[in-house]
Amino acid sequence: MKKFICALLASVVLFACALGGCGLFSRNGRDGIDGQDLNIYDIYEKTNEERKKAGLEQLDFFEFLKEYLHYDFEYSEDDMQAVINRSLLSSVNIYTRFNHFSSDYYAGSGVIVDINKSSGDAYIVTNAHVVLDVSATAKTPIEIIVYLYGNEFTDMELENVKLVAYSISYDIALLKVTGSNILKNSDARAAVFAESENVYVGEKVYTVGNPGGMGLSATTGIISKESELIAVDFAEDTGAENVYRVMRTDAASNGGNSGGALYDSSGRIVGIVNAKDADPYNENIGYALCGSYVKRLWKLMKDSYTGSVKSGVRCAVFPAQYTYTSKAYFDSNTNLTEIRDEITVFLSYGNLKSGDKMKHIKIFYGSGDDETVVEDIDITRYYNLDDVMLSARSGYKIIYTVERGGETVKVTADPVFENFV
Repeated sequence: MKKFICALLASVVLFACALGGCGLFSRNGRDGIDGQDLNIYDIYEKTNEERKKAGLEQLDFFEFLKEYLHYDFEYSEDDMQAVINRSLLSSVNIYTRFNHFSSDYYAGSGVIVDINKSSGDAYIVTNAHVVLDVSATAKTPIEIIVYLYGNEFTDMELENVKLVAYSISYDIALLKVTGSNILKNSDARAAVFAESENVYVGEKVYTVGNPGGMGLSATTGIISKESELIAVDFAEDTGAENVYRVMRTDAASNGGNSGGALYDSSGRIVGIVNAKDADPYNENIGYALCGSYVKRLWKLMKDSYTGSVKSGVRCAVFPAQYTYTSKAYFDSNTNLTEIRDEITVFLSYGNLKSGDKMKHIKIFYGSGDDETVVEDIDITRYYNLDDVMLSARSGYKIIYTVERGGETVKVTADPVFENFV
């Protein structure tokens, strides 16, 4: 571990010089002051900022090392330790109070998904049930307290935290932090979502959360099941169950972990923890909402925000009914066996015809030289259809590529929207 850190520090000066010639930034030191070198994490954050402006995907820390410092490595236990410690800086403790006449606080977790350190602004993803009293018809809290890692049980709570939006149907909520001096002067940083649309059984994962309201901690495990539906009664046995598509993991989750991130071994978000098996005989069975739709949903919530709390979401949906069959596929390039779904339109809708086999979806706006592509992905699992639709907005166009009668056909359509609670 010490050798690893030394290698990074030794690379800082070389990397800063290299960036000076590629247009990212050319300051000699922090805030332009000579003699105050940027540290490796400052460079990493600045690189992702510039990549974001250029429309490039965000890199996790180890991808950054490989691409810009040409540092290649095999993951070790020390690397995993470094990755988890970094994720602590993206994690928050959340405490909510719902009754003016009660001093009871409810504990949960959250993860920073966007941050502007200079202004002290950030967006935090958590579960809807962390910031709602669902037994009182989605009553919002009178107080939300958020602590960064290391500030638990102090007076250093983030200032100006407010609830932006929530959806019980997805069990996701978005918090916004504005002008926080504590955030400005912290080591907090935003976590990055995994770019891959799919996760696979056996992948190593870890969680960071606030179990029992006792402060942020980490647990490790694997993906036990990559996709399943669970019914959750957040309203204390009222019978008002909600059904969610989740991943199952044996990374231990307990009360207070809700809203915290489930990460892959590179520190990228693959899910948001939202439940555990209530059966005392079923130990270490936890569930996480799939990152493939959360990473799109929070942006939809952000884009829909108009200044007041927004309940529910209006999002595009795949308009046709379909069936699917799962099949094993061996990829000779990666030596991995993947599960893929053959998705067939069951009931025609518009230019989508019964029997069409879904292959690809492209979502874009504009045309010609002004065309901006928002999504451009192969459809290999049935849930890809619903996930990718969360990126569509009013005025966008969608091109469905299908196999029809042995030929490849492209179908252009406008998004179809539905409202979800």
